[in-house]
Parts: sequence; structure tokens; C-alpha cells
Amino acid sequence: MKKLVVANWKLNPTTAKDAVKLASSINIKAKNKVVLCPPTIYLSSISYPNVGAQDCFWKTSGAFTGQTSVSQLKDLKIKYCIVGHSERRATGDTDQMINGKIHSLLEAKITPILCVGYGTTVLQDDLEVVDILKHQLDAGLNGVDASKVVVAYEPVWAIGTGKNASPEHAEKISIFIKAKYKVGTVLYGGSVNANNAKDFLRQQNVGGLLVGGASLKAGEFNGIINY
Repeated sequence: MKKLVVANWKLNPTTAKDAVKLASSINIKAKNKVVLCPPTIYLSSISYPNVGAQDCFWKTSGAFTGQTSVSQLKDLKIKYCIVGHSERRATGDTDQMINGKIHSLLEAKITPILCVGYGTTVLQDDLEVVDILKHQLDAGLNGVDASKVVVAYEPVWAIGTGKNASPEHAEKISIFIKAKYKVGTVLYGGSVNANNAKDFLRQQNVGGLLVGGASLKAGEFNGIINY
């Protein structure tokens, strides 16, 4: 069964030429379903079967300098959008704002990828992690059909640190999210690379991966999406 692998390029690369080159180097006939999420400014330049945005705004139009609306993403034929990433939460995104984004995305028939795991620590046990996730999921999924939302579990301590959660832990969290919230797909993210991706993808309830730094290396990323 194909799994979903999402590439979050974050603020990379630094030129449109390099973004196009990177996208053209990613296998379009991979064994798993792949979504590329480049910086917003490059969205219209990227040619790939599934392109996603890294964030959006919940209002359609108005005096909101610097924001990108869901209707603008729809006009670019964007299919997915990441919301609630820990780096956005750290700069002020609240659960209520994230919920508004999810509502707007679903209305536009764009699949939200809701990131949860901000506030977790490496020292917490599974029950403590679940308590934090419940708060973020209850608020983020309020009033929406959760089966139409992809959830990405990203323990914040694992993002960009080279220290990933165990595949077994990711599996337990995925089972909890799917059972309680009726979410169809749960991804794992946090220092995913070619060395550990296969172990996560082997887990029955881990529906795929949200990949950061490794997605900027075409050779490594092609290996991940073809497991």
C-alpha cells in the first residue's frame, strides 16, 4: 500500500532556479505518494503531480499584509497545505487560528496537513505526550470532518536535531490519533532520513512521513519515497 511522504522545504532553496532544479530531480513515479511543499514564492514555478503550501491564512481577502489566502492557493491548483507546524506555533499561531485555516482549506477542497507535537519533550512518556496532543487535536479538528485531514505527529524535540522518536512510539501515537479522531492518515516527522525512514514506513498505522532537511537532498529523498 502506498504511503504519503511530504517534503517540507521550509525556507529553502534561495532561488527559483534551484527550486525548479530540485523539484525536477524528484522521482514522479515513486513507490509512495509524494507532495512537495516549497516556499510560497516558488509555488507557481514548481511542476510536480502533488504540490503543497507550507501555511495559509484563514481569510479570503482583505487588509492582511504578507498573508496568502486559501483561494489564492486554490487558483495555483495547490492540493495540500501544512498548518500548525511547530515553527509557526512558536511565532504565535494559536489552536484557534489553526482551526480556522483547516476550515478554510476544507471549504476549498485542499487537504490540510495538521502538525501536532509542539510542547512535547524527550523525557515525557506516551501518556504525557497524548495529553498534549489531545489539546491540540481537540482544538484543531473542532467542527471539521477529521477523516479529510492528514495529521502529522512531529515531537518538537526531534525536529532538526538528528534525534528521532522510535518507530514503535510513532506507531502507538498513530493508533491513538486514528482511533480517537477517525483520522485516516497519520504521518511521522522529526529528523527523518534515509537511515530511519524504512523503519517508520514499516509500521502498520504510520501512514507516511513529513520530511524536512532530507527532502532537500534529491538522492536521499528519492530513496525515502521509493521504500
